[in-house]
Amino acid sequence: MGQLPDRERLQAYLLRWKKLGPILEEIRDRETRQADTAASIRAMDQAFRMALRDLPPRDTSGLVEWHRRTAGWRQRG
Repeated sequence: MGQLPDRERLQAYLLRWKKLGPILEEIRDRETRQADTAASIRAMDQAFRMALRDLPPRDTSGLVEWHRRTAGWRQRG
């Protein structure tokens, strides 16, 4: 099977999502209803506490570093 032109490929993609979207939404809704929220909270709480213990806060964040680097771009531009 050859490559479809962009417009046809886009239309095929949209038709697939139109058909599969409601099916995926139904699956998501069913899984949400069946989820054990209390168990999930316990698991996330444990993971969060381990992260706090093993990964202490840093003096800076990636965002601060990014701002530092991009500040020079504005000055040069």
